[in-house]
Amino acid sequence: MTRIHPIITCPPHAPGERIAIIGAGATGTYTLEALTRAGVAREIVVFESSDVCGPGLAYSAQLNDPHALSNIGGIEIPPVVDPLNVWAVRQPRSRLQAWGIADDAGNERAFFPRVVLGAWLADQFALAAERSSVPVSAHVGADVFDVVALPHGCRIDWRGSDGSVFQDEFDRVIVASGYGPITPEDSGAVERTGKAASGAAQDKASPHIGVLGSSLSGIDAVIAIAMKRGSFEERKGRLVYVPETPWRATLLSRNGLLPEADFWFPHPLPELEHLTPEAAAASVRGEDGDLDRLFALFARALEASDPKWAKAIGLADATADDFAERYFAARRARGAWAHARANLADVRAWHSDHRTPSWRIAILRAHEVFAQVIPSLSPADLVRLHRGLKRIFTDNYAAVPHLSIKRMLALHEAGVADLVALGDDYDIAPGSDLGWRVRSPNWTGRVDALIDARGPQAAALNHFPFPTLRLQLCASALAEGEDWKSGLNPAGDLTCGSDGDVALKRVHLCALPFLLRNRPFVQGLVECAEMARAVAESILAEQAEAGGSISTEDLLEMLDKPAIALADGALLPIAAIGEQLAMEIP
Repeated sequence: MTRIHPIITCPPHAPGERIAIIGAGATGTYTLEALTRAGVAREIVVFESSDVCGPGLAYSAQLNDPHALSNIGGIEIPPVVDPLNVWAVRQPRSRLQAWGIADDAGNERAFFPRVVLGAWLADQFALAAERSSVPVSAHVGADVFDVVALPHGCRIDWRGSDGSVFQDEFDRVIVASGYGPITPEDSGAVERTGKAASGAAQDKASPHIGVLGSSLSGIDAVIAIAMKRGSFEERKGRLVYVPETPWRATLLSRNGLLPEADFWFPHPLPELEHLTPEAAAASVRGEDGDLDRLFALFARALEASDPKWAKAIGLADATADDFAERYFAARRARGAWAHARANLADVRAWHSDHRTPSWRIAILRAHEVFAQVIPSLSPADLVRLHRGLKRIFTDNYAAVPHLSIKRMLALHEAGVADLVALGDDYDIAPGSDLGWRVRSPNWTGRVDALIDARGPQAAALNHFPFPTLRLQLCASALAEGEDWKSGLNPAGDLTCGSDGDVALKRVHLCALPFLLRNRPFVQGLVECAEMARAVAESILAEQAEAGGSISTEDLLEMLDKPAIALADGALLPIAAIGEQLAMEIP
């Protein structure tokens, strides 16, 4: 018999700004602290699908192997209540030893395991809630299944761990749901990282494992398997790998390149000549060709910072579309493994001497400047950026821990790990013998198991998990002449819709997968903290300007639009929806 759970409507609350945060991972944790520090809320309610607030999926102990390292040091991580390293040195030594960071707890440039960052975030969430001057409550094990933006606030429908269904209304909702199980429908039986790597490690019937992607996520997946099927040993100052049983892993990458090892850089990064935030903003007009104007500033900045390197790479003749190929050419010519060895030796020397080639620092800073204006690029320029310049920016800021490269080199020398370049035209399909068949112009082969470690992928709005809000967002995008299939492109305060969309101005969208298309550098703790700050500051400014009320003019303008009526009588603006929306939205 089907069990029917009651729908419980929460009692009305006293007037004031009640704010809900959906998701208590890194973004939700930074948001909680930013809201309490700004003093913009009367009450804060947090909804988290797991059983603990703070780590989210990215830093969960259940989904991350203990040996999986983060690719950001404490010096770069914005503090919540405590800076990461300040918190780390206060931990019991036995806990630090279990994490393998007893000697590096106070080292701001050390890379800690991801589970350590998860423990820090869990403690920071608890501290932020404890120190808040307003009530903070957290519903863990809560499944939020719908969000409705209303003229006077927002409604959240959610299911508790016991199956009971609740409805509650808030003045504002911040969607910080992070990375959920968003995968293409045709993904078949390809496993994701985390638990998938552990499963592959235990399954000794899979001697040849394919790993899609060669970034840190792919490296972590291979290392997790290696730890279960053998051991790393230090022999005369050299790391070697000793397998217990025969096995091998093949990293399947479009470009066939390993990420470079972390290099020393000054913090904060110096400003660039020519490519300043002001100059970048002035060059963007919201039309095709903005990317070329930005690249011209970028090229001038590189030339000024390192003229010798600029000449060697042929920068004077480069364009926004071919610069990435020039950038990666020397690495391809050398070969992935040879370059990894040489690069590791280089960056060790740079760390020792506190120096790095100027062009690397310039590119690292340039990606921050580009990040501020990318949401304003035209669709055509955005496609060009993803194909070209995005790759060189990602390559620089996604440099990985030295230990990760050392381990991969040891695996390669042991004959266990290899890397192949698939190119852009490849096919992966289940084989007739339960394995996987991989075909490309560069490499064709078979693997017994396949792990998808390509990292976070941009998601279109048809995967947005809250159906009513998804409908509202798609309608708003169509009304603005935007392509809703591309994901979200919110304003600086992380809200979508025109000024007349009063309801959508009360929903701040910090759901990372849906921002990646238009904000490709939105990943990471720095961006989580920046989004939280932007939301808190925008709420504070709005309250200062209007006291949080909706003007009669705004309400009349909203009601004048074509709308649908909900069962509770609320009107939802569905401008310019037409037959296209009805046909295209699942």
